[in-house]
Amino acid sequence: MTDGKADNKNGIKALYSLQTEIETVFDAIAEKFELTKDELLILLTLWEKGAMTLKEMDKFVQIKSYKRSRTYNHLVSKKWIFKERPTNDERTVMIYYNEDMLDKKRDLFAMIASEIKHHQTKMDQQYSQIMKLGLGN
Repeated sequence: MTDGKADNKNGIKALYSLQTEIETVFDAIAEKFELTKDELLILLTLWEKGAMTLKEMDKFVQIKSYKRSRTYNHLVSKKWIFKERPTNDERTVMIYYNEDMLDKKRDLFAMIASEIKHHQTKMDQQYSQIMKLGLGN
């Protein structure tokens, strides 16, 4: 095997290892807060952009149509968000972050920061290995 092929093979392994480390962070979030990646992205978007329609949210977080209702309903059932239909347009559904969840939001951010810090060295090493091989160019 030539050095180029070995480098590519090692780069792919490093990329897979990096992905696994990242997934470990999301798995920890899912376990503690019962949030999927899509649900977390929806919350992050609401915190950053504010209330919006479901259609507007689709521009930021693409959810497969068969998972859409279940995803939003899960966030409602966990009290992270609430949905509302404006009286002037029954076809539109607005979603809002539940301000009563501020303490849980802080806990979530603290946990994410802790998980990233815990895995940071390993992720940095894997990323460095990928970049050294030129696969990131």
